[in-house]
Amino acid sequence: MKRIFLLLTILSVLSPFSFAEKVDHIEFANKGKFTLGLGIGVPGVRSTHNDRANMPSIILDGSWGVADGFIKSKHFGQNGAIDLGFYYAFCHYRKWDEKHFGYLQNTGLFRAAFHFEFVKHLDTYAGLTSGVNVFTPAGKWWSDEQKDNWDHVKYAGGMFTGAKWYFTDVFGVKTEFQFDWGSPGYGNLPTAAIGVTFNFR
Repeated sequence: MKRIFLLLTILSVLSPFSFAEKVDHIEFANKGKFTLGLGIGVPGVRSTHNDRANMPSIILDGSWGVADGFIKSKHFGQNGAIDLGFYYAFCHYRKWDEKHFGYLQNTGLFRAAFHFEFVKHLDTYAGLTSGVNVFTPAGKWWSDEQKDNWDHVKYAGGMFTGAKWYFTDVFGVKTEFQFDWGSPGYGNLPTAAIGVTFNFR
């Protein structure tokens, strides 16, 4: 985990100087753009089971711009964009206060978002997400039968909002918040996350 924090820190410091030349206007989420993100998040709390996460959520996401410039504003110019993408998060939980009984949570989501540039170089966005959580047992359990009860797939989905600040036309940092509407204890998504983002054409 320390290596992940170190990697994000190094990328944040070096990328403004090495990834691309800073430009006056940055296009993000525009039609044809592909964005890739890497981050860490605060795990969802499985309150119905009193389970606790052993680690931050590790997050990978990507999106493709499908439409842009369909809003004409006096103050913000030709603005607005829509993208579609994927989201993957991984986390390890432990049962109650036990040391050995645990399980892995793998989250796969489809996402759609609306983007608007209120401030130059700042990509603000909000959208909807829908997908699944795949839970698999990990570590020593009481019995194989109980293990099987925790090997299952549950719906996950909700709303999200966030902001990305681009230092260059390629590299930026981001923060994001998710609002879970899944069934209690199963749709738990990372509630807040920080990370880095890369813009590609």
